[in-house]
Amino acid sequence: MGNKTSCISVRMSEADHAKIKTTAKRLQVRHSDVVRYAIRTTLTRLSAFHNPELKGTTLLPTMIEYCNELNRHFDLDADKLDNIINAETSEPNMQVARNDIELLALCGMPVEIIQERFRQVTGIKLKNNEVYQFMKKYLVEKYQSA
Repeated sequence: MGNKTSCISVRMSEADHAKIKTTAKRLQVRHSDVVRYAIRTTLTRLSAFHNPELKGTTLLPTMIEYCNELNRHFDLDADKLDNIINAETSEPNMQVARNDIELLALCGMPVEIIQERFRQVTGIKLKNNEVYQFMKKYLVEKYQSA
């Protein structure tokens, strides 16, 4: 790929721009350095999406880890998540069940909604403070042998 760079334009709120400027000033770097850092950090965290071999259950750990952020920012519903996770998966044992996709789609919603849906799907009643932790554990354990 080389060191070729591209110039892009990004729309952001004044508040976010102010945060970038303040961060850059405090770190004694340019604003563009802070933006590049944020982009590289995010791309590293989401590196599973760069690999077309990761799909179905092999993509699930990344979805579990970042479901709250991704759902809130990109308004991902169960259909979109199913398409992202299972679309290119032809092997049934590599697909994530629709009920579990629906649980992931609830990330970012009020805890009570997630708690009730989790109880409906699994039969397990959870306390408010353990919903996310237990849901992630449930999904990891269910699909770890896949």
